Amino acid sequence: MSVAVDLGGRRALVTGGTRGIGFAIAERLVAAGAEVVVASRSQASCDEAAATLGDRATGIACDVADPDAVATLAERAGAIDRFVACAGLSSPGKAADLPLEELERMMRVHYVGAVQGARLAADKMHDGGAVLMVTSVWGLGGQPGTLAYGAAKAALAHTVKVLAIEWARRGIRVNGLAPGFIDTDMTSDLPDGVRDKLLSRVPMRRAGTPREMADAALFLLSDLASYVTGHVLVADGGERAR
Repeated sequence: MSVAVDLGGRRALVTGGTRGIGFAIAERLVAAGAEVVVASRSQASCDEAAATLGDRATGIACDVADPDAVATLAERAGAIDRFVACAGLSSPGKAADLPLEELERMMRVHYVGAVQGARLAADKMHDGGAVLMVTSVWGLGGQPGTLAYGAAKAALAHTVKVLAIEWARRGIRVNGLAPGFIDTDMTSDLPDGVRDKLLSRVPMRRAGTPREMADAALFLLSDLASYVTGHVLVADGGERAR
């Protein structure tokens, strides 16, 4: 027996919502009946994504590393009861060679922008709501060459637990989604040898898809997960089961 997810009457804001996992999440939310605001740095990308998503979607440009821009985004987005922090970028490199400026930039994009967005969104959730932080399995364990990216994602995973506890009495659920190796623009340029090595650690022996991550996100954002908060759902094909 299938269970339909109905988000009619709900309004969501998805940062990083114009491509990859973020776009797939926005697409699933729209399909479930929600109105969706997608945000990314480029207004052209936002407009293109919104046009693809249909009449219930709007695109607003925002650099989540800029606190003023995030505040403007929250104001322009209007009333929302679902917030998804999915904006991000990769930053590979050995820890000893990582400029402090790059570490700070990654924290602003992945962590500070997400926390600020979540707080501003929560202020609008007068009748409860749901927040989803898209983190990563690389934020749950050490991986050479991922200091900046992994540290920012680890901070998000911790934040999920803190906000879930602090906001529970307000009827706001806060969860995280930790994707493993997913076929996105971020992984498409990996050399074949690196890709094969990473996939060899995955028991399912394949990469995940943005749609599979969106299905997991839809569960966490819907009433099917009404008693789930403070949880980071790992979707990695079994990699961390080892």
